[in-house]
Amino acid sequence: MDIKNVCVIGAGAMGLGIAQLAATHGYTVNLVDITEEILEKAKASIDKNLDRFFVAKSKLSNEEAKNILNRIHLSTNRDEAIKDVQIVIEAVFEDMALKQDLLFDLDKKCKKNIILASNTSSLSITDMAKKATNQERIVGIHFFNPAPVMKLIELIKGKNTSDEILESSKKFALSLNKTVVTVNDSPGFITTRLIYVLCNEAINMKQEGIASTEDIDTAVKLAFNFPMGPLELSDLVGNDIYLHIGEYLTEKLGENYNPSPLLKKMVNDNLIGRKTKRGFYNY
Repeated sequence: MDIKNVCVIGAGAMGLGIAQLAATHGYTVNLVDITEEILEKAKASIDKNLDRFFVAKSKLSNEEAKNILNRIHLSTNRDEAIKDVQIVIEAVFEDMALKQDLLFDLDKKCKKNIILASNTSSLSITDMAKKATNQERIVGIHFFNPAPVMKLIELIKGKNTSDEILESSKKFALSLNKTVVTVNDSPGFITTRLIYVLCNEAINMKQEGIASTEDIDTAVKLAFNFPMGPLELSDLVGNDIYLHIGEYLTEKLGENYNPSPLLKKMVNDNLIGRKTKRGFYNY
């Protein structure tokens, strides 16, 4: 299938990044969310990101950035936005019931040759597809934040994902100038399962008083050549997101993945990270 038009559902940090990435590589993108306000804020963020990280660094001209922005169309009407596209990528909140219902609805309304992709970072693609009739066309395409910059995509094959859909999805991902790894469906896939364990253990160390927040992050960055420490990363992703991931991995894989008591307390106290300006650090 020749993919030319893309629909991205969800205009949060991941959704707007995916929309920017696809538009940068020549795709026409319909970006969907529930209010015009959310969409306008997302497009303003894309405009700012293009200027700050690409035009200002001479990676794009002003004209190229303008053309990218013009290829992104905003819509609160999901049924209209999915017409005449070849792939729909959902980037809504990491909640199984929400994603199941969304994919069920998309499966009813999209033509049978349309790829339905989830940007989930941890949830089972097989479980997500359970309510749908055409489960063979549902696949995981896990982008990383910020999507226009990070080089990796995890391509997740659900139990019923067809080889044809997997191959078309890989071709699409490669067209975005990404490195693609293919993963059989498993909770947390490769990257989320590993990074959650690192961040959760760092939070346990913080709780035990082994070292300060800054020293834990500095040790990890310098010892392993990581660009960011685990506590910084937890603040960036959102401590609430890591708690949600930890609870899901614990349910699926066992008590070894149980979230740190400190992580639970921080989320309960609304110390989410960058989103609330307070977490392991103040912003």
